[in-house]
Parts: sequence; structure tokens; C-alpha cells
Amino acid sequence: MKAQLESNPQVSKALSKAQEWQEELKDKAQIATRATAEYVEENPWKAIAIVAISALALGFLLKPRSY
Repeated sequence: MKAQLESNPQVSKALSKAQEWQEELKDKAQIATRATAEYVEENPWKAIAIVAISALALGFLLKPRSY
């Protein structure tokens, strides 16, 4: 079945486009990861504060409401 799908030109084109997007996203994610790691190494206390404030905000937003 996979061979039949891949022999279809439209499916083949869609698969190659999806692979291109996957590679693009992978490259962008690696760049973002490196930038984040550098920022955290240069500003550890700011990074800790950002995480703490984000966790607090999420905690307030996601807590169950009691009526």
C-alpha cells in the first residue's frame, strides 16, 4: 500500500514538501535551543525568575474554580 501511495505523483510531491518543512522546523528549533541555552548561561537569575513567574501565572490560570 505504501508503494502504491508513493508512486502517486501528488502524494510523492506532498511527502517531499512535508519532509522539507520538517527539516526547516528542525533547523529553526535547533537555533532556538542554542539561543535559549546561551541566554540562560548568561542570565541564570533572570531565567529562573521568568520560569517562576510563568509557573505562577499558569497555576492561577489552570486552577479549578470553586463556586
